[in-house]
Amino acid sequence: MHTDWSLFFGRFHPLLVHIPIGIIVFAALLSVIAVYKKSPVLESAINIALLAGGISAVLAALTGYFLSSSGGYNVYTLNWHKWIGIAAAAFILITWYIRSNKKTNIFLAKISLSNWLLIICIVLIAAGGHLGGNMTHGEGYLTAHMPEFLRSIFGKKAVVEEKALPPLDSVVVFADIIQPVLQQKCIDCHNKDKTEGELDLSTVEGISKGGKSGNTIVAGDLEKSELFKRITLPRHSRKFMPADNRTPLSPIEISFMRWWILSGTDYQKNITELSVDDKVKYLVANYLGINAEDNKDIVLPEVPPADPVTVKQLKDQKLLIRNLTSNSNLLDISFTMLQSAGADHIEQLMQKLSLIKDQVYRLDIRNCGINKATLKAIGSFSRLNTLELQKNNIDDQSVVLLQDLKNLNVLNLGQNPLTDKCIASLKQLSGLKKVNLWQTQVTEEGSKGLQSQLQGVTVER
Repeated sequence: MHTDWSLFFGRFHPLLVHIPIGIIVFAALLSVIAVYKKSPVLESAINIALLAGGISAVLAALTGYFLSSSGGYNVYTLNWHKWIGIAAAAFILITWYIRSNKKTNIFLAKISLSNWLLIICIVLIAAGGHLGGNMTHGEGYLTAHMPEFLRSIFGKKAVVEEKALPPLDSVVVFADIIQPVLQQKCIDCHNKDKTEGELDLSTVEGISKGGKSGNTIVAGDLEKSELFKRITLPRHSRKFMPADNRTPLSPIEISFMRWWILSGTDYQKNITELSVDDKVKYLVANYLGINAEDNKDIVLPEVPPADPVTVKQLKDQKLLIRNLTSNSNLLDISFTMLQSAGADHIEQLMQKLSLIKDQVYRLDIRNCGINKATLKAIGSFSRLNTLELQKNNIDDQSVVLLQDLKNLNVLNLGQNPLTDKCIASLKQLSGLKKVNLWQTQVTEEGSKGLQSQLQGVTVER
């Protein structure tokens, strides 16, 4: 077997890259102590730490270069990570040289300059580590568990976004089952920053394009679908996925993947449109935690079909639109693909969507940064049953714009700057059965006040 020496040494990069981080943080701590306690021994320790940190940073950069030769990384992110790593190593060695140079007579100026350089080193290490985490584990890995007050400052997504469970018949196979499985089990190695096998499974476009073989998923054909073959190989196979002892897909997840591929790999159809049998419905309901019996009593209002021209125009603008069930003209609308479109563009689309508001039954407009004009338009969607509004910077005064939604059953307002003052407006939503106030400032007392006013309502905090 041929030995790939560059890859052999490159695999040591994740081990070596942590060494300079610890050493430089230690050197910074000693430098802080040295400000208050002058000691030759302390200065020597700082110099030794800086030298050791610089040498280990050089080794980390070198092994990182070897590892990058294996490919599978986003070129833009990789270049930034590489040059930031090289700059960090250079600054560490420069800091060591300045601090340990005995020819420098102006001791205080030397110490002051080296301290500033040390701060720059730590900033570079943090930036490089963030990009390295993105490439290795997917975008936002290092910020996924950031505290709420920091997320609000840096605009980062929460580690978990609560999503109301849809009625069983409106479960979209890809969005509600397949995509979450790929996100949990595959995205670490197959995202836009780390495309192992030239495969990006984080987007519909990436899945459709496939990887090196070009046949990652072939509609209706399990034998030709490389992804399915890889997840069903024996675990000891070197081609088994997920690789590197990551958690494999469960039997039920593999079954769903098989079913989705054989049914044509449609990205928008719900289980009713795919004409699944009762056994599959039962499995889906149990997997997603949906009580199928509760859905049998839902009587959907009858409405005429939405204007097809308006629907097409909205779909062309990347709005996800699908019928709630195969026997209903009610619509399930999602702005998932437009989360970075900007408040003004979202407002324009909402005005267009208002033309078919009588057909809108479920609306998902999470994390879109909507303005009050958009929220006011949503407040006129009288048939709305389910509304996802988390992480939109909605305040207590803005909730008033929704109080005419008397048919609203499920409302998700999580991750918004709300307090108990919003309860007065929520009490006006007489049809409300479930409200999510996760990561808001609404207190338990406020929740109980809402529950006392609206009998049977469930408040999640």
